[in-house]
Amino acid sequence: MATKVVGFGEVMLRISPVGLAAFGDSSEAVIVGGGSEANTLCKLGNLAAGIETQFISAIRNDSAGMVIRTDLQKAGIGLGNVVWTKEFRNGIYFLEQGLGPIAAKVDYDRAGSAIANFAFEDKHFAALKGASACFVSGITPALSDQAEKSTAACLKVAAENKVPVFFDVNYRNKLWSAEKARTTIEKYINAGQVHCLITTETDAKKVLGIDAGMADEATMDALVLLSKKVLAGLNKQYPKLEMSVLTVRKRITNEIGEWTSCALFRDGTFVVGDVFQYTILDRPGAGDSCSAGVIAGYLGVTKDNKIDDSRPLAERMKAGLDLGNRICVVAQKTVGDLGPGWRASDYFTRVSEAKEIQR
Repeated sequence: MATKVVGFGEVMLRISPVGLAAFGDSSEAVIVGGGSEANTLCKLGNLAAGIETQFISAIRNDSAGMVIRTDLQKAGIGLGNVVWTKEFRNGIYFLEQGLGPIAAKVDYDRAGSAIANFAFEDKHFAALKGASACFVSGITPALSDQAEKSTAACLKVAAENKVPVFFDVNYRNKLWSAEKARTTIEKYINAGQVHCLITTETDAKKVLGIDAGMADEATMDALVLLSKKVLAGLNKQYPKLEMSVLTVRKRITNEIGEWTSCALFRDGTFVVGDVFQYTILDRPGAGDSCSAGVIAGYLGVTKDNKIDDSRPLAERMKAGLDLGNRICVVAQKTVGDLGPGWRASDYFTRVSEAKEIQR
């Protein structure tokens, strides 16, 4: 029997110059599909045999939609619950990679997109019946008032079907204010509709008002201790959360840093994943990679591409954080948002201290 994971959110068309070129310097561009929930499902669905991924969205059925459809199908994501429409439009985002002191830049052109306008009802979330997990990010309700209503409908159906929701704060200040984001996300949490909250220290501070004084100058060991304070603050502030997860990033330059992630459970158990240095060739997808690992750990994905949910939750989540951190390292060197779609064993074999070429 398949273990089903459902994601609800937007997929956009991503356009970026080839390599490190800037817009205006190159007439060549890479065009792919991308979006938080789709990225997470792609990485998650390939980790182990028996994971079925189902995506719920509204996508305009045009040439841009064909690119998105093809990319999602390559990743093995189930599209039977996508609303294909000739109304509205598909969102686009423009990504220019950074280098050295030049920061990467993203511009969005997504106003009036299909998912922002389509009025989802309970019937559109039928895929949640029998699901083992649901993933939504804070980007989705930020798209429009209608998208917020649709997100609320999704979480309500998930709760009615006792499906645990993994919610990534994923704050975007180009979409909504921190105050509105907090009010909306707290509504979901306080209704008991969020099982696991995933966030960064920046979003915890800016959106949820929890600041432990984390800074890039601190050592990774110090950042982990401060992360525990942030998570403890989330546990205290939101007693209906079963667990919370924080990604921990020590930025050294725009391309190099250290990465890990931590989880705190309702009973106070604190778990830290393996720490890795990362090098960025293509920035998007790091947080989505962590989310994929978190959900994989909850489901019981093992290093040998199987699912074993009989192990204690803390043990499963430690494995999930270790896996998610490895996926993050790989995602940031993979051109495009959705790839590469490795098995769990591939991540544990290839992301290690070994420096020899695997032959």
